[in-house]
Amino acid sequence: MTGPGTTQHPPIRGVIFDFDGTVADTLRLVISGFQEAVVSVGGPRFSDADVYDFFGPTEAGMLRRAVGDLWPEAYRVYLEAYERDHGAYDQLFDGVVDLMASLRSRGIRVGLVTGKGRDSAEISVRRTGIGPLLEGFETGSDDGLAKAHGITRVREAWGLAPSEVAYVGDTPDDMKSCLEAGVTGLGAAWAKTASVVADPRWHCFGSVADLASWLDAHIDG
Repeated sequence: MTGPGTTQHPPIRGVIFDFDGTVADTLRLVISGFQEAVVSVGGPRFSDADVYDFFGPTEAGMLRRAVGDLWPEAYRVYLEAYERDHGAYDQLFDGVVDLMASLRSRGIRVGLVTGKGRDSAEISVRRTGIGPLLEGFETGSDDGLAKAHGITRVREAWGLAPSEVAYVGDTPDDMKSCLEAGVTGLGAAWAKTASVVADPRWHCFGSVADLASWLDAHIDG
């Protein structure tokens, strides 16, 4: 675990999680569905690296950039593939759901802010069964990265100050969104696909157990 140092941190009263690559190992599901959707309307078969370059907006926004006016049909195919293949690519990371449940049992608010679109996010929440644990749920924007806005919406709905909320995510953009929103960044580096790296501006954890230990020492409850 790495982080901004040993100065005393205000008690955390709310924890917001990213989904893909943080709660569940679903990035393969997103990539394969996107590739299938683009090909279905006559587009090229993008490599995995090419698909990563489209990340930022929701899947609808990604497809709009990839296939232009053909995006509605491509999006329909994407959602069909996403639902169809979800069971093969929705492995929850060990300990994450238990951590969410433990936080809730101690009176800590738990939320989800993802860059996914509402349609696919609702499929994933339903298929993984995490819905009852969530007290806040925000999805992405078709126009680009909007996690800072989603984090702020959840935090304000809870009536908490930025210093009382932490966000758990697996990418540098997630951590930059934390900085923009003024909340504590907790880097989830336990997935093979994680790209978050140690930085003095946020904490970084190699396992869910390490994150749970940090939260245990910093939550108010």
